[in-house]
Amino acid sequence: MLAAGRSTCIVVPCFNEAQRWSDSYWLKMTSSVDAKFVFVDDGSTDATRTLIKRAADRPGVTSVLLTDNAGKGEAVRAGIRFALDAFPEHDVGFLDADGAFSVEDVARLVDLWRVHGGLLEAADGLWSSRVALSGRDIHRSRRRHYVGRIVATAITAGLTLPPYDTQSGFKIFAADHDILRCCVAEPFTTRWFFDIELIQRWRSVAGRPIRIWEEPLMYWKDIEGSKIGYRSVPSILVEIGRVMVSNLKRR
Repeated sequence: MLAAGRSTCIVVPCFNEAQRWSDSYWLKMTSSVDAKFVFVDDGSTDATRTLIKRAADRPGVTSVLLTDNAGKGEAVRAGIRFALDAFPEHDVGFLDADGAFSVEDVARLVDLWRVHGGLLEAADGLWSSRVALSGRDIHRSRRRHYVGRIVATAITAGLTLPPYDTQSGFKIFAADHDILRCCVAEPFTTRWFFDIELIQRWRSVAGRPIRIWEEPLMYWKDIEGSKIGYRSVPSILVEIGRVMVSNLKRR
């Protein structure tokens, strides 16, 4: 159980983000959200590294520059490992670099995690959820939504009380113990579903399922320029099968 008032460090994995990078967005994010930020460049071949270095000139912002492109999961893992060593008193999360999340939502969830009362006090992590509830402003294409639901149902088969939106790109984890460090000690075996691998590892390390508080977003939008194209489909299907088999083995 965590004590109130914990600080948060947010890892931002980046790969060839130059075309959709917004200095104003990240200036507002890093200055308005009560958290430290670690931008991880995953071997970009465009101007992303220069943009990250410029962002890291601000207080509370730093960068990790990887030589080779190893995928989002490995960029997140590298950032988490760096954050655990550099900011041992902080809880650690990660946030997609595409600008799909509003600054206000990120700030709200960080504050919620820090204050965490009631049921949230016993949680191991807080995950955002892109649920299109009444009164929320969630812009997600129907095709991507239904495909996402099919994938989520498949990859969570065999898990105990899995989150509704496993692939939402903003998550925070408790780091006041060695569980998270053990979970990111070894490279992930999948590029697309490292979130599920982390859930699996948590259960193996802690001897119990991870306790996640899932918080619906007020705003979210699909951003053009997704790294997932038709050529990725075969490898994604293989990884879905690998995750499903792994889930069933751990039941």
